[in-house]
Amino acid sequence: RLMRLQRNSVAIYRETGSVRAACAYAGRMLAAKVSLLGRHARSLRKTLTPWHAAAEVKRLEALRQDGSLVLAIGISGGIGDLIVAARFMRDLAAQTEAFTFDVFAARPSLIDWIFSKVPGFARAYPDSLLPLAGRAYDLAVQIHQGLVIHNTTANWARLRQASQMHTAIAHAQQALIAGQFALYLNNHPRLDNGLARKAVLAGRTRSDFLHSMADINYGGDIINIPADESVLARFNLQGKAFITVHNGFDTNFIISGKRATKCYPYFDHVVTAIKAARPDLLIVQIGTTTSEAIPDVDLNLIGQTNLQEVAGLLRATRLHLDNEGGLVHLAACYGRRSLVVFGPTPSDYFGYAGNININPLKCGNCWWLDDLWMDRCPRGLTQPKSKGPVGPRGAVTGLSARDRRFAADDVSGGHGPSCDDFHKH
Repeated sequence: RLMRLQRNSVAIYRETGSVRAACAYAGRMLAAKVSLLGRHARSLRKTLTPWHAAAEVKRLEALRQDGSLVLAIGISGGIGDLIVAARFMRDLAAQTEAFTFDVFAARPSLIDWIFSKVPGFARAYPDSLLPLAGRAYDLAVQIHQGLVIHNTTANWARLRQASQMHTAIAHAQQALIAGQFALYLNNHPRLDNGLARKAVLAGRTRSDFLHSMADINYGGDIINIPADESVLARFNLQGKAFITVHNGFDTNFIISGKRATKCYPYFDHVVTAIKAARPDLLIVQIGTTTSEAIPDVDLNLIGQTNLQEVAGLLRATRLHLDNEGGLVHLAACYGRRSLVVFGPTPSDYFGYAGNININPLKCGNCWWLDDLWMDRCPRGLTQPKSKGPVGPRGAVTGLSARDRRFAADDVSGGHGPSCDDFHKH
């Protein structure tokens, strides 16, 4: 993480020539990560104490008493990545011998919530502990865009006794070779774009690519993640028809500006159009610090709900409007449909078949072309490319006066459809 901070700060300085911009980015990153570093440091100190090590050995041995395997699962990414991994572990548990697993991730509290109903889940730990703790388990697996098996620490004698699990592991290892995935997975996340292209060519998406590597069946999008539906009563939404809208991005992803490139900038126009066409529907905005308030929504809940309450709203919504991101994955867990604007990330990989997926008019699929893809357009554009002609200073012509004013304000990011194209849908 510190190496990434250094690379990004240097890149910002080289592109802008501004020491202030580079320092501001570094300061924002450190401020956001200081609590995370503190949690990892406390966990590391606790783990290195002899009494804790002895207690962990005793706990793992107790989990093995009925012959079950005990796995260590490292997971990286945001809410959407955790949900994809949870579905994979759910289906792995359903199609192999019994096992118990601990998860190592950047935010263990998120793991405790998302994985709480997944069969076999035991505990969550900070991901910095996995290199130290992995040897105590029968198998350590890293899950991000694909599966990486830690062969050197695996207890193959015990794994061979579980034929179905052993077969899944062997298939995942063979997939690395046959599909030539090792180069991409060993350079995660910087080669994720290339891996996604290979997955799509093989007829897979983000939802089931992990399953294809292990040769197990995909059990579907719906998964039991706890949701706090008392939020409906708290905001007087019980029995009312409403749709949710979100225009933010993962708070763990730090950028130098205010809006990430994946964030659609015209949701205010969309909300106005929906209210004119369907005045019977309430529009509820959800999000945290990375979201921008939309003027015409009926209820602005930015910063007023926790994730379980957001889940309660998504479980009850008629439709969810969003950029591609974690809340779209969460809505799919409850069988709710989303209308999703795609830009830097590709819909053929991240999109759900049941959603309304809107693709960019011109360019797109530029995620992880470099480390700053969420921060600015790799082509240097200050606003999304449009079908219409481009006027002075890059302003898109053929839009309303209000749209042109918005575009002239240097809409950094949001490389997706134009406002007019969104209205057509």
